[in-house]
Amino acid sequence: MEQLVKMVWMRAAICWACCVPSPAHAAEVLRFRCTLLDGSVRIVMQDIALEFAQAVRNCEPVAAMRVPAVPLPLVNETPIKSLVSMPAPPALLPAPLVREAPKPVDTLVRDASRRYRLDYGLLSALIQVESGFQPGARSPKGALGLMQIMPATAARYGVNSPQRLLDPGVNIDVGARYLRDLAERFGGRVELVLAAYNAGEFAVERHGWRIPPYPETQLYVRRIMAMYRPR
Repeated sequence: MEQLVKMVWMRAAICWACCVPSPAHAAEVLRFRCTLLDGSVRIVMQDIALEFAQAVRNCEPVAAMRVPAVPLPLVNETPIKSLVSMPAPPALLPAPLVREAPKPVDTLVRDASRRYRLDYGLLSALIQVESGFQPGARSPKGALGLMQIMPATAARYGVNSPQRLLDPGVNIDVGARYLRDLAERFGGRVELVLAAYNAGEFAVERHGWRIPPYPETQLYVRRIMAMYRPR
C-alpha cells in the first residue's frame, strides 16, 4: 500500500508540474480499482492516498484516462470564504463525501472544540480526512489515532505512550491542543494551520509563511477546506 501511495503522489506531482489551463492540452490520470475493507469496490483517481488510505484492502491500477489539464490554484492565494465554495477540477479533486462522526467520537470532538476554542466543523473535517473516524488508525510513517498524531508531537503535551495516544479522548485532546497552538502561531490563518498540521510548522515558515509546494500538502488543505462547514 505504501508503494501505491508513493506512486500516486509521484503521478500527481508530474501532473501538477505539467498541467496548463489550455483546452488543447490533456493530462493522463491514473485510475485504480480498489477493494475497501467493507468489501465494496471503487474506481478512484490520483488522490486515493488521502481519501481511502485508511479504508483500502488492496488496489490495482487500471487503464489511464485523458482529461483536460486544469492546474490546482494555490490555496494560500485564495480567500477562505471563496475557497469553501470553489468547485474543484473533478479528475483531480472529486467532491468529498462529508460524513458525520460516530456519536462517541462526535461528543469528544465537540468537547475539545469548546475547550480549545476551535471550530467544530473544522476539527471534524480534519479528523475525517486524517483517519476516517477510525480510532485505531496507524500510518506507515507512525502517526496514530483519530487525528494521526506523531508520537514526537504527542510527547510535547506529556503523552509518551503509543497506547495512550490511541485512546480517542487523549488523541483528540492532544490534536486539538496542537491545532490551537498552530492557530496562535500562524495568526488564525486556517489554511496555514492545516498546512502546518500536515507538513510541520517549520515547513510553512521555511516557505515564507505560505503553504509548502508539496502536492500532498496542497491537496490535504484543499480537501479539508472543501469539507469544512463552520459550525
